[in-house]
Amino acid sequence: MKISYNWLKDYLDLTIEPRQLADRLSLAGLEVEEVRERKVNFPQVVVGLVLTVEDHPKADKLKICRVDSGEEDLAIVCGAANVAAGQMVAVAKVGATLANGMKIHKTKIRGVESEGMICSEAELGLSDRSEGIWVLPDNLPKGAPLDKALNLENDFIFDVAVTPNRPDCLSHIGIAREIGAILAQHVQMPEISLTEIKEKADKHIKIQIESIDGCPRYSARLIKNVKVGESPGWLVQRLEAVGMRSINNVVDVTNYVLMETGHPLHAFDYDLIRGKKIVVRESMERETFTTLDDKQRELKAGTVLICDGKGPVAIGGIMGGVNSEVSINSTNVLLESAYFNPERIQISSRYLGLSTEASQRFERGADPNGNIYALNRAAQLINELCGGEIFAGVVDAYPRPVQPRQILLQVDQINNLLGTALTAVEMSEILESIDLTVENNRVTIPTFRPDLQGVADLAEEIARLYGLENIPPSRLITIDYQVGMNEFDVFVNQIKEMLAGYGLQEVITSSMVNSQLWDELTGQKMYPILNPISKDLDGLRNSLLPSLAQVMEYNRNRKYSNLKLFEINRIYLPPRDFHQQPQEELHLAIALTGKRDGNLWYSSGELFDFYDIKGLAQLIGDKISLDNCQFISYSDSVIQEDGLALVQGNDQLGIIGRLSLKIAARFEFDNPVYVAEFQLQKLFENRKIDKKYQPIPRFPAVERDLALMVDENLAAAELVEVMRREGGSWLTKVEIFDVYQGKQIPAGKKSLAFHFNFQSLERTLTEQEINEQMNTIFEAVNHSFQAKLRE
Repeated sequence: MKISYNWLKDYLDLTIEPRQLADRLSLAGLEVEEVRERKVNFPQVVVGLVLTVEDHPKADKLKICRVDSGEEDLAIVCGAANVAAGQMVAVAKVGATLANGMKIHKTKIRGVESEGMICSEAELGLSDRSEGIWVLPDNLPKGAPLDKALNLENDFIFDVAVTPNRPDCLSHIGIAREIGAILAQHVQMPEISLTEIKEKADKHIKIQIESIDGCPRYSARLIKNVKVGESPGWLVQRLEAVGMRSINNVVDVTNYVLMETGHPLHAFDYDLIRGKKIVVRESMERETFTTLDDKQRELKAGTVLICDGKGPVAIGGIMGGVNSEVSINSTNVLLESAYFNPERIQISSRYLGLSTEASQRFERGADPNGNIYALNRAAQLINELCGGEIFAGVVDAYPRPVQPRQILLQVDQINNLLGTALTAVEMSEILESIDLTVENNRVTIPTFRPDLQGVADLAEEIARLYGLENIPPSRLITIDYQVGMNEFDVFVNQIKEMLAGYGLQEVITSSMVNSQLWDELTGQKMYPILNPISKDLDGLRNSLLPSLAQVMEYNRNRKYSNLKLFEINRIYLPPRDFHQQPQEELHLAIALTGKRDGNLWYSSGELFDFYDIKGLAQLIGDKISLDNCQFISYSDSVIQEDGLALVQGNDQLGIIGRLSLKIAARFEFDNPVYVAEFQLQKLFENRKIDKKYQPIPRFPAVERDLALMVDENLAAAELVEVMRREGGSWLTKVEIFDVYQGKQIPAGKKSLAFHFNFQSLERTLTEQEINEQMNTIFEAVNHSFQAKLRE
């Protein structure tokens, strides 16, 4: 929030040095992030009139302007797109020095002599940035020094970081109220004196509120015979000092009152209001409306709309529409001052991706009982600056008035909280300095302070205004808040270290994803977010894979195609009833794509395949000592048909496989993507905790190989299970080292080659003993699966 020091002088007698005032404000809880001096002394910068504008013969984007500077006509080369003949402009003559230190010289630009510079506000140090040159009001005298012509004076701009719970400080009067409490001064509010005509406003405009929840109050005034035009210099300067640009005198008045009182207003062209009535209703799903920025916006159901007799004219509390805006041809103005439900404005603003000065105040909580003062203040200024006649009375729809709340002033409790010894009188004086009323130990909270809800809030106000530096320190009991990590957290860290050791990179992504996109790709519904920060982030993910896919897409677009990624984060499983909270689980997801060894010179260039992701899953299982787990066939809308699920007993611990072609095509992945996702809590619960030491055997192991022909649909795991069962206590390892289908193998069959290790802890095994064990194994698989020896 930008605050002008000179503007504050309208309400307070300020003699304190600006930077000292900034320090005092920060100590009172309103952090001033920056104090910027706005200097307006411009030697050799005068008001000029642009006489002619011609194209530069050697540059498409440059213009040659002839400018009357009062004493002489100057030829100036200008690159601004908005320069035009007939404009009054700020001209820096030869010898002038601009705010950025640039000194103006007579020079040639692309072969054409330039005798000065037509300036923007940014070049004069009056704003952070400008779009083109500064076009001045037409009534300024040519040749006059710029600061004198505009009655400018040096100013200091405070950039105040207003916390979300203090909407009352989003205005100059709000900040003045705080300064008044600090400096023991009373705020002088602008006096309002209206001259109304006899004709009553309620005869010409009706207000109907259909959505009381969305808009508890709507007030309006009617002003006729208004002359819309340029604003006076003082108004333009005040708005530009706080970062707002001038539009026309009527709109500028509404913006001025907004920055003064903190209450947003809107001006309609009354002649464009059809049916001469205002209806406040909620939008229908996918209803559209074109806002002042000339963009057609699709609305979410429940958005508060301001309508006339035929349709919408504004999005309540956010932005007006092009179909009712005040223009240079407007003569009759309908002035709106309303109060909107903060939650509804916040939801609509986030959904539309549209944040305005008005929405920022309404979503934090404007004053429902401050809109009439702001309305009358704006009517008075329009009458003074734009002419016009004010109709008698305010048309005010306020079906459920908001009453100020009361909080009991509990002196002892507040002193205990603060460590102070203040009396009830001292506390009352502090609270009354910020316009709270104290009577019979009850504090009446004005409706412009929605943040004050209880005794602790009163204690906070007393502490910051009394001065934290004035509260004596007290001895505190030292408490050790260091808490050791629990077993599950240690387990998760071990998984992270393990995967990083394997060369994978950890990523961290948002839990919010595009639910519509993921639904279209997989058919899986996500838990909806009622108040999404944007349309593209409207669901809570039910898997980590959508997020990893986006990370891979981001890297692919930047020419990084060889990726080994993992993420450990939360997913949200939607319940049957979306009115219930989702079930949260901590998952591990892995994604591999591109070349296995990257672009190293000695790399074979082989791409990751299915067995890379399966190998990682097996390594994780080995490291955490998963016993009796197995892979079974698995597929869904995310994993292709050749996927596997890792199960132990009745628990599915995770899934692995290739990302579906549909998803890969949507993200335009050039290479296959192999993924895995595990439920970490189940991995944690099924890990083997007790580990026993086994000495290295003293006796040598005996190795044997066996090649079998079996049915092509037989799972190798079934064979291995039988082999382990029948192999006896000497069998220590069974591994598959070859799978083959092709020549010499009958159709419908496949060849599987196994490697066996036999070893005894007590003695050296004999050839005969090993042969007997191998015969037993073969007979068992032959009986169970009709397995044949491959010749």
